[in-house]
Amino acid sequence: MDADIHLLYSSDFYRIHDFRCRCKDCGTSKPEYSKSFGISFVRKGNFIFNAFRHSLDSYNGCVLITKPEYERTVTHTHSIPDECTIFDFKNDFYKDLLQHYSNTKFFRDNDLHSTLIKTTAETEFLHFFILQQIRRRTTSKLHIDNMVMQIISKVLSNIADYQPDYRINAQLKKNHLSTIERAKEYIVQNFTNDISLMDLAKYCYVSPFHFSRIFKIFANMSPHQFLLGIRLKHADMLLQNTQLPVADVAFSSGFNSIEHFSAAFRNRYKHSPAKFRARQNEHAL
Repeated sequence: MDADIHLLYSSDFYRIHDFRCRCKDCGTSKPEYSKSFGISFVRKGNFIFNAFRHSLDSYNGCVLITKPEYERTVTHTHSIPDECTIFDFKNDFYKDLLQHYSNTKFFRDNDLHSTLIKTTAETEFLHFFILQQIRRRTTSKLHIDNMVMQIISKVLSNIADYQPDYRINAQLKKNHLSTIERAKEYIVQNFTNDISLMDLAKYCYVSPFHFSRIFKIFANMSPHQFLLGIRLKHADMLLQNTQLPVADVAFSSGFNSIEHFSAAFRNRYKHSPAKFRARQNEHAL
């Protein structure tokens, strides 16, 4: 496949690659083999990942999970070359992972070579934050490893039989996939600001009504729910990794009142922010 692949980060048990396809015409690649277990976040573009009997329609909001030692081809279906972040895990770690998830159908069934799941606001933020920290070189190896382990847990716990979303047809992707890519990028880069629906719609060059409708189709949640999920995950990480007062955590995560933050956090995590922090500290001992 004609692509630029750059190593962004290397750890003891995984590597993170930036994948940017250079194909300008739609078509299917020659057969290739997966050499390692991978979890890939699709950032831009649209492609069909063909593995055995399955054709996986991949675009922003999807996570592609691939087993090692299987053949696949890729069919490009979009005028914009696709971009992905690939978390590529070393074989010794993959053996441990197989033992840990031995009851998961995806790993037991040899006919399932790859699968595709939808992202959540939480996994999208983890993906974005890891890339941000790598580029800035502002965090420790242990912190990045911990976030990668969270991605593994969140992604693999949501594995189910792949079902394409027939609402997201070729015409919708052609007209609005770039809108969703642009909107999510804006939200994760500005989640601490007071973002309005009109801000997002103007940034994406569509009407507020139309933007709300297509965002919910692609993301399975409203723009507000997506933004709230990003803010809560950021707060979760601050509570676990810093000693900032709860009020500072709230305001640093984009909430404009402690009451709103506490209510939203309790609704998501079933504990108050202070209780959540105390429980995480207990588990760390």
